[in-house]
Amino acid sequence: MKPTLTAACRAFPADQAMRHRMRPDCRESLAHMLVFPEHGIAGFIYPSVRSDGMAKARASLFGPGLREPIHEQVEASVDASQDFDDWRMGPLRMAVREPHRRVELSWSGSRIRFEGRYEALHPPYAFSLHPEGNPPYYGDNRTEQHGRLLDARLAVEGRTLEVGGYLIRDHSWGPRIWGLNQHYKWLHATSANCAIHVFEMQSFGRRQLRGFLFRDGEMHHVVKADFDHRFDDQMMQTAVDVMIVDDAGRRARIVGQAIANIQLEFDPMVWLNEAPLKLEIDGQAGTGWCEYCWNRDYLRFARQHALQYGNGGPRLG
Repeated sequence: MKPTLTAACRAFPADQAMRHRMRPDCRESLAHMLVFPEHGIAGFIYPSVRSDGMAKARASLFGPGLREPIHEQVEASVDASQDFDDWRMGPLRMAVREPHRRVELSWSGSRIRFEGRYEALHPPYAFSLHPEGNPPYYGDNRTEQHGRLLDARLAVEGRTLEVGGYLIRDHSWGPRIWGLNQHYKWLHATSANCAIHVFEMQSFGRRQLRGFLFRDGEMHHVVKADFDHRFDDQMMQTAVDVMIVDDAGRRARIVGQAIANIQLEFDPMVWLNEAPLKLEIDGQAGTGWCEYCWNRDYLRFARQHALQYGNGGPRLG
């Protein structure tokens, strides 16, 4: 990777790919999002650790290629000396072989078995490089990065599948007060020559927008993101159409269809509605993920009206 240096792409210290010393009541997490539309399967492998050393490791798979969603989780205290260069916890192993470039990942559970290598397609996008930084109630910092999934195998429901494509990797650390987001959209899209991330948060009556467009060796901050989406009767996003502009004036359009949906419960204040995507970026095929976070009370009321009022956008309507 030899990208052009821009405001959104500066040298980011290698040690920031490793475990952080955190203040009390903080958390660190590393999400690895898996999207295999050819098999009708999507999911994630998600290690997290709190500042007191209590850690979790989650693996989930879902989609029409499975008989039912599969969730596996372990929880334990980890030693302060253990780092992400060789993070082991129950069925999980995550090894950062080269910071921000190469990661080995495996899960050896009772129902899910996975192994593969991640190789980054572009430098990490650190929220600290944005003029307004990372919203402090949502972490001290975070990085978002896309990569290729290589030499990967997934064993599930008695089948062993050769899998590949792209892998989304999200690393965050610091406070995480989920409920302060009345709503957010966390979007990733990757194709052969483009990578896009958008994080739109609505908190305290303000709209926070972070993200990047990486194309032609240049990474720039997203300054505009116009979302349209189609909902089902549970207010799950089943299709998205997103038009973005970066601070260099470049434009891109993402048009995606959910290959599956699932709702996750990570906090009692919010629901996370997940949609792994088969998509196009300006007509080029790719994959991605779109997570919508909703305040539970709002979602409980609004989904009664989603089909009548929620699908009137200008492009997906």
